[in-house]
Amino acid sequence: MHSRFFSLCLVLCSVLATSAVKIQGQVKTEDALKTEKVDPKTAGPIVESWEPTTGSISSVIYLKGYRLYPGDSDKAKAFFIQNGVELPTRTTGGWSVTNNEHNGPHTLGVIVPEGVVPGQAQIVIEVNRRRSIPATVTITEWKPPVIKRVNPTRGAPGSFVEIECDGFHFNDELEITDAEGNPFRVSGGGSSNGTGFGIPEDAPEGVITVRIGNSKYGKGQYTEPFTFTVTNEPLPVELITSWMKSVAPGQWLGLQASNREPFKRSELTEVAFKQAGRTIIVAAPKPFRSHVAVPSALLAGDVELQVRTWRDGRPSEWSEAVLFKLADKPLAPSIGAIRTATSGWVQLWPGPDRETSFTVRPGDEVVLNGLWPVADASKLRVSLVRPGEVITMTATEENEKADWFSDVRVRLPESLEVGKWRMIVTSETDGTQDEVPIVINVVSVP
Repeated sequence: MHSRFFSLCLVLCSVLATSAVKIQGQVKTEDALKTEKVDPKTAGPIVESWEPTTGSISSVIYLKGYRLYPGDSDKAKAFFIQNGVELPTRTTGGWSVTNNEHNGPHTLGVIVPEGVVPGQAQIVIEVNRRRSIPATVTITEWKPPVIKRVNPTRGAPGSFVEIECDGFHFNDELEITDAEGNPFRVSGGGSSNGTGFGIPEDAPEGVITVRIGNSKYGKGQYTEPFTFTVTNEPLPVELITSWMKSVAPGQWLGLQASNREPFKRSELTEVAFKQAGRTIIVAAPKPFRSHVAVPSALLAGDVELQVRTWRDGRPSEWSEAVLFKLADKPLAPSIGAIRTATSGWVQLWPGPDRETSFTVRPGDEVVLNGLWPVADASKLRVSLVRPGEVITMTATEENEKADWFSDVRVRLPESLEVGKWRMIVTSETDGTQDEVPIVINVVSVP
């Protein structure tokens, strides 16, 4: 097993050259930045909190606040300040609120640069030539991260293994010893909360051993090793109900799991619904897709769920039972984004930056991304509506081999008249519906 086959979870949002310059100027207080009456599109960044508050070279410190612009290295610059010297540094990852780029909360990962020494240091973010109030952190010597959880602990070749830990450094390395005793070192990546690696598709069955170290700063220190079992046996999944939308009996449920690899390799996926002393087992129509019918015989309220997969005619054990609450009313379809066959996605989440209209032409293919608690796309009716006129279209699935039932498409009529329309998606099963929250603007074909 060669190290080049191991894929690492690595997201870099910006890479800046590191150099040292003297600090000049002053910054306003955080309260002043919050109350300052300026255009939010040109206002400065605000840092309200950060974690962890200690780290060493290559640690990732996550800042929380506003106008930090994760993913836009041209807009947001990061600096460490220590002993009167300013060090530009890299940023990595973070999140922001869809359709609220300038006013919504942001997080931004900042990597502790080389050049710092043990002691206090400060982080500042610069946006629109304005700087945040410094975030004070304590720089320490490198020490191994603390591994908290590995998921999964066994899986087929091709599985991705997530390592959850405290204190992971961006340039930490994974030392992997394969089932034949061959050690390989893989460069790190990820966040302060952990990293991950992929098992090669051609990996032989057996136990591999993994530990984390750092050849540059670790001084021979490593984490305690953990093991992962490569196996082609059928495996259960770990269901995560907090990620699942509650549906009513008779609707279709999208199962969420911490690791989807067993679904991908399953030849039969079964779900057991247990309620009031009765067990009903339902098979997913597509074993690789965790989209199953909730039996109509069940009642609203708590139900116990378990899943097992089959491979080579053999079942896995049942997964650990989890409680899930069924709704007393049907869940309506939910539209999250829209695009044409040739355009990019327009996100429909509420917010001040959301588009007010979506332009199409007669004959265009329109794709809708969303949550559909129905059996398949044939159970969805897509309508274009305006005063005195309703046009109904047949939906089809964008990709029937996709892991998720999320993208459906419709083709607009060639005879569609120019003007402003509403678009509504209705469940043929129970009549619930959702509407695209922006105007569908039909223009003529050039």
